Amino acid sequence: MNEFENNEQLSEEEALSAEENVLEETASADAPAFKEVATAEPEKKNPKKSGIASFYEYVETFSYALAVMVLLFLFVFRYVSVDGDSMKHTLHHQDKLIISNLFYTPETGDIVVINPETHNAAQEPIIKRVIATEGQTVLIDYANWAVYVDGVKLDEPYIEPMREEEKRLWGDGVGMRVDSNKYIEEFTVGEGKVFVMGDNRNHSKDSRNSEYGEMGVNRILGRVVVRVSPDFGFVE
Repeated sequence: MNEFENNEQLSEEEALSAEENVLEETASADAPAFKEVATAEPEKKNPKKSGIASFYEYVETFSYALAVMVLLFLFVFRYVSVDGDSMKHTLHHQDKLIISNLFYTPETGDIVVINPETHNAAQEPIIKRVIATEGQTVLIDYANWAVYVDGVKLDEPYIEPMREEEKRLWGDGVGMRVDSNKYIEEFTVGEGKVFVMGDNRNHSKDSRNSEYGEMGVNRILGRVVVRVSPDFGFVE
């Protein structure tokens, strides 16, 4: 073999070697790259921190609820206590009530807490039932315990227990007590006024009394919404 043949053989081997290198580089370039991914272990919760967070959430919720209740009782509801027996047997002495004057317009039959114009700052409001409002005519039949508003007799079953007690004490002929000659005849309730009476008709100082008379609607503190104690429930 001469020198030329040797050189030619070397050239072919070099060419094959170079081609193999190119193929390896290409294969390396086409092969997907695999990266080592570190798997993070889940963070372990600290029971102590979790308990404190729950406590603060509870306190925050309670604080919001308390703030809402305070606002409601400042601007929407009031908590009152009955003093006396003028609304017996519907309400009794020391009954605890919730009243509200939110968007309230008085109507016949409503039980309201009202502060008469004649009361001074030291006197407590009174609780009575609305009999009639402005513009309505009222006729009280004292002998027969009947009240007519705009010519219609009111259905008042709540006065019957008290009326029966009066009959047992004073006989069947006992009538409703007359406190003022002003309301003997039929009359019309004045503008912006209400005429109120207690359910315990013969033991109630109300609009029939010359000291009170008809009272201003703006003197109503609120309508009784519910009795809280001793027996929870709505009052009619």
